[in-house]
Amino acid sequence: PNSFELTRKDRLCANVVKMQERFGKDAFDIIPDTYNLPDEFADFYNHFHKLNQQESGKQDNLWIVKPTNSCQGKGIFIIDDISEVPLDEPCIISRYIPNPLLINGLKFDIRLYVLGTSMDPLRIHVFHEGLARFASEEYSLANIKSNKFSHLTNYSINKKSEKFVQNTDANQGDEGHKWSLSALCKHFEQMGIDN
Repeated sequence: PNSFELTRKDRLCANVVKMQERFGKDAFDIIPDTYNLPDEFADFYNHFHKLNQQESGKQDNLWIVKPTNSCQGKGIFIIDDISEVPLDEPCIISRYIPNPLLINGLKFDIRLYVLGTSMDPLRIHVFHEGLARFASEEYSLANIKSNKFSHLTNYSINKKSEKFVQNTDANQGDEGHKWSLSALCKHFEQMGIDN
């Protein structure tokens, strides 16, 4: 019941902000600056213009817009101008991280699988394996607004790229644009990253 409090982007954002207010931002510094629009547009507007005054160029003030209750990368886009912000539909807008950790020049995200068997008391089980999903084109801030294959890691988007490589051997966890979590952790070790 009420799993949408974590699975909907707008509710997740609101709940993380609640935890930041209750326990301090340092304890819950797990998302970039994020706003629920249109409700928090005034706060976003002020923050956007404050950053424009502080930063040197448009590439320093990039934001990613996502529908609040969508999946598979549908409706996601990047903006660098406040006039591009949609005001007629609910969405989440987050500060775009311009210097992500890359593997082989590619952006990636990590999917962990968790089973919640009780909310009060909280009881969860984390599956030992997961996924790393990679963008199918090398990361670059050039053409940021038009090259979704470089900036989004959604499988449903990247499988349409000519450069997408499907992993065809379950024993090779680090091939193609989808890796196993264990293969990613092994790669982190080789890079000297503590995981």
